[in-house]
Amino acid sequence: MTVSLSRAPSSELMSLKAAATILRRPKGVPSIPPLSVRLNGARASSSQLSAYRELCGFADSRTLPITFPHIMAAGLLLHLLTQPEFPLPLLGLVHLRNRIEQLRGIGTGEALDIELRLDAAREVRLGLEFDLITEVSVDGERVWREVMTNLYRLPAPKSASSPPPAGAQLADYLPFTAPADIGRRYAAVGKDYNPIHLTPLSARLFGFKRHIAHGMWSLARCAALLSERLETEPRLLEVAFRQPLFLPGRATLKFAHAVGVSQAGIDFELLSARDGKVHLQGALR
Repeated sequence: MTVSLSRAPSSELMSLKAAATILRRPKGVPSIPPLSVRLNGARASSSQLSAYRELCGFADSRTLPITFPHIMAAGLLLHLLTQPEFPLPLLGLVHLRNRIEQLRGIGTGEALDIELRLDAAREVRLGLEFDLITEVSVDGERVWREVMTNLYRLPAPKSASSPPPAGAQLADYLPFTAPADIGRRYAAVGKDYNPIHLTPLSARLFGFKRHIAHGMWSLARCAALLSERLETEPRLLEVAFRQPLFLPGRATLKFAHAVGVSQAGIDFELLSARDGKVHLQGALR
């Protein structure tokens, strides 16, 4: 069932509702319902867009950064996941992967129809994975699509964790700095107020030694640094998140230009400057 909204939900109000879902206690393997929500005629806020460009490092342009529709859909996402039919607590969900396809650049003033739906769920070694699919259309033409994969942990026998898969032979490097306050600054712009990103104290309540950077900020910052090295507007951005980036933090963005007609673009990894652990791996095409 698709619910159509007449205006975007307040992300701040939705964040309070999200915090209340900590009381959810699903039994066994939960069932993910086929819920969806739609908003027609959404337009990018010029002030939010400007602040987002500055925070992530995107240059001014007549088109939106490839990651910005995700920000525009933030309130819809929280609206969907705080519905009583959705059985899982939002705090504690693990953000695993994103795949963003952009069929063309989206003009900053275009009216966007945004639909977000819950999709496939599957049991994996660590628990239950499920997908959130966001589609953006202009005048009936789909121009942007994101598949965001999350994990709900379920009790399981302890086993050795497998290392991340080996990436391409990456040869170029860029410094990457995550200030101590980037979680609070990104929350104000991206409307993601998860407490694990805000302060050391709020993060420790959820088992982290310090607060951590938003995965979508880290990804957007990587995309901003690499987009200028592409000859055309990016059409595909995909990422797998591996290890949290604790704040404040220093990392190294390691990348290489992929070759071949179907693979042209940039492969990249974000590595800890201290021990070389992989924070994320991705590709920009």
